[in-house]
Amino acid sequence: MSHANGEKKAMATTAEVVVGCLESLGTHRIFGVPGEGSSLDLIEAARVRHMDFVATQHAAAAAIMAATEGDLAGLPGTCLVGPNSGVAGAAAAVGQAFLQRLPLLVFTGSHARASQHPGSMQLIDNKGSLRDVTKDYTTITSARAHRLVVWAWGEALTGPAGPVHLDLRAEEALAPSRRRPTLARVTRHPGPSASAIRNVARLLSRGGRTVVLAGIGCREPEAGTALRELVEHLGAPILTTPRAKGTLPEDHPLAAGVFSGGRLSEELLRRADCLLTVGLDSTEAPVRGWKTGAAVLSLAAYRIARRPFEPAAEAVGALAPGLVLLRENLPPAGEWNYAAWARRGAAFRERARSLLADACRLRGVHGLAPHRVVEIARDVFPKATLATADTGAHALAAVAFWETYEPKAFLCSVGSAGVGYALPAAIAAKLVSPDRPVVAFMGDGGFLLNMAEVTTANRLGVAIVVIVFVDESLSLARVAQEQKRYAPEGVAVSAMDIPKVAEGLGVLGTTVETEDGLRAALSDALGTTKPAIIAARVNPQGYRRMLEVLQGKVEP
Repeated sequence: MSHANGEKKAMATTAEVVVGCLESLGTHRIFGVPGEGSSLDLIEAARVRHMDFVATQHAAAAAIMAATEGDLAGLPGTCLVGPNSGVAGAAAAVGQAFLQRLPLLVFTGSHARASQHPGSMQLIDNKGSLRDVTKDYTTITSARAHRLVVWAWGEALTGPAGPVHLDLRAEEALAPSRRRPTLARVTRHPGPSASAIRNVARLLSRGGRTVVLAGIGCREPEAGTALRELVEHLGAPILTTPRAKGTLPEDHPLAAGVFSGGRLSEELLRRADCLLTVGLDSTEAPVRGWKTGAAVLSLAAYRIARRPFEPAAEAVGALAPGLVLLRENLPPAGEWNYAAWARRGAAFRERARSLLADACRLRGVHGLAPHRVVEIARDVFPKATLATADTGAHALAAVAFWETYEPKAFLCSVGSAGVGYALPAAIAAKLVSPDRPVVAFMGDGGFLLNMAEVTTANRLGVAIVVIVFVDESLSLARVAQEQKRYAPEGVAVSAMDIPKVAEGLGVLGTTVETEDGLRAALSDALGTTKPAIIAARVNPQGYRRMLEVLQGKVEP
């Protein structure tokens, strides 16, 4: 009897087993919002094991921070949200991680079954709320807690990576459970078949002038290195999607800029005989067909659907070995050899930026030009800076004018649900890389949406710099209204005195209206040890033309 009692005392609770398993797999912190159900039990288990719990003001911010950590660290980030409003609040941010193919574990705390009867409380189905934005789902039980956490970890990393949802009911969280050896299994894609690579190489050799389009699959170090060796071997220019910026350093002579899916990109593609896509995901490619007569070839880590093209040849498998094998099967320097393209590439990059800069250049009015805000920030901040950008009109300038020199050094959101992304992403980036400068580009609407997380940054002591493009408007929506000849209804943003807001939140804040003022404020912020908010008053008059130049709706 005493032996049985001793064994029972030695057993851990399910919550303790879950946290212990996460720690053994490599988790250093959990992001979340304390709530009802089992969430408090998991937070306490993390505290006992000295694992950081990063409390956020909103569940969506917790999911963004965890997904950002997962992206930068190459391991699943972990977030914890309570039932009902917590799950509902996190859904859009979990969807961002799903679209961006980021490894993420989403733990939800459920109430005990006994309390889930009609009329007892307002209930939202955890599983149903996250079903469409997660790869898979499981309910943790005391008998299988360890095994399920290990499974979810591997599933989140298995390509395409993404969020996995784990639900833990209150009555299971404190039930006794057993620890087991932690062996995470990740399904790794084998390299593409040699015959598929030879077929791609054969068509590339015949194709003449080749342009390479790199997507998010190229952001991992091994794939990025192999891609650089391939394009240098071919002498082929490379476009990247916004999330793949820096795969090839953007000051490299073969870097042709960012693929927009519009006129500027098509201008380059029309000059090519062959387009090689590498690591391109369906979430990055416009659904409409591309206006290019070039044959399209594809290297992909996994099969994707809803593409705007049908490849003439495709090789599916791990990208790094596939790229190496392709290079070995190709003769060097095609019709666009390295030296020739270095001249053409520089001309193309400069012309594209010149067109976009001219589109948002000021014409006798007050306020900073949005592209100059980005250019000046790039001049002030060192090359190693990590940058984040929200969805919005200002992102057009950030993507085009913020030069990036390594993969995963520019983090941007996908789709309109990404408004408010940049601030929590910047906080997480600074936690992962405390020795690197971090800057966030936000519109004033996005800043208002996620302003509460400034207090999170202050509490954590992360010295990030937030640049807010202040034009008192939801500019992207306003441009869409203008294009449809609608009145600007519902797009006004309330004016803010950001220095006073910053003071109230315990951080540094300033407003700038000139280029010299912006440069001085950025230099000061770079040297501080506290979060800093810089409100750059911009004139938005050029956003519409910039967007239409990118999309090809007007002549550049």
